[in-house]
Formats: sequence, C-alpha cells, structure tokens
Amino acid sequence: MMEPLPVHTRAFLLVCALAGGLAVPLHPLASPVSTTVGGLLGLLGLRVWRWSGLPDSIGAKAPRGLARLVQPALSMGCGLLVGLVLLGVIQLAIEPSLPAAGARIAAAGALPLWRRLAIIYVAAVGEELVFRLVLLSLIAGAAARLLRPRDGAANRGIVWGATLLSALAFASVHLPAWSAVGTLTTALALIVLALNGLGGLVFGYLFVRRGIAAAMWAHAGADCAIQLIGPLTR
Repeated sequence: MMEPLPVHTRAFLLVCALAGGLAVPLHPLASPVSTTVGGLLGLLGLRVWRWSGLPDSIGAKAPRGLARLVQPALSMGCGLLVGLVLLGVIQLAIEPSLPAAGARIAAAGALPLWRRLAIIYVAAVGEELVFRLVLLSLIAGAAARLLRPRDGAANRGIVWGATLLSALAFASVHLPAWSAVGTLTTALALIVLALNGLGGLVFGYLFVRRGIAAAMWAHAGADCAIQLIGPLTR
C-alpha cells in the first residue's frame, strides 16, 4: 500500500493542477485535461528533482510563524526588482527603435485585472515547473552522473552550469513572442536573451537555494512589474 503524499506535496500539486486548468479557456474537455497535465508535470518535476542530487531545499524544513509570510514576500520582492529592470530596459532601450514593444505593455493594461493575474499565475507556476524543477534538475542530475563528482551529488560547478543552461533555454522561448512584435534583429535578440536570461538566473538561484516555491514567487513578482506596473507607465 502506497504511503499518502505529505501535505506540502499535495498542496504543491494542487497549485500545479490549478495552473494547468487556467492555462486554457474554460472547456468541458480541455480544462480537465490541462488540469491533469499540470498536476502530472508537478509530480514529474518532484521526481526529477529528487533524482538530480540537488540540495534538499524543497520542503526539507517548512517555514513556521512569520517566516511563512516573510520568505514569499522576499522572493516576490526580488522578482519585482528584476521585473522593474526589464521594464526599464524595454521602455528606454528597446521601445525607441521598436515602438511595438510599448504597444505590448499597453495592451496588457487593456485586459481585465483578473485575467492579468491569471496570466501571472500560470506563467510563474508553469514556466518554473518546466525550466527549473524539470529542466534544471534534469541537467544537474545528468551532469552529476556523467562527471561523477566525489560525493556523487551535483557540485557547485554542475549546479551553476545547469542554472545557466536552463536560463538560456528560458530566455530563448521568449524570442518568438518578440518576433511577432516586429523585425527581430540580432541586437534585439541579444537584448531579449540577456534580459530574460537574467531573470532565469535569478529564478534558478532561488530554486536551488530556497526551493521551487521561492522561484515561483520571484517569477510572479517579475511578471507583476510587466503586467501590472508597466501599463500604469503608459
């Protein structure tokens, strides 16, 4: 008989399933399928993370008391700073040569608040699942087994290498959205890669040191800058 999952694991899988359900328009078939996929992806991610040999930062010691509020607030604040940097670069460096970039931010302001909050939630949970919990863990675990460090676990070099590669992959998937805005020049592509790569490095660092929840909170903070603060500056 299988042992029941710990409470914090069940809560995490519920968060993942909800993100999956919100990722598609409400539909009698697509919604439950997407919800199930989200939960299964969360479960897969946890298994890959445990296999990877990364530091035990997820649920090893649940915060208590005031720390339950302070730790998410600090992570979200860190992400908010990253998002404000991205927002400033977009408006000061990219928008003068590519006005459509500003139109993307303005378009976000035309969406209802609940929809923008849903977008932030789905992106923060879904992208951190894929690029940190699954991809970063997979790279670190594979590298640890190929390079065979003395203690058998992912050492600092492996962890930073996996963080960098996952951040690069994270940045790369944002290029198509920018190519839809206008001509994707080499300079613009490098800026987009650098900006999103910076976010990926921060989220990856928090994931390794503080766990997947910290990475998700930070990602949400960064998206709040773009989705909520950005439209107010137009």
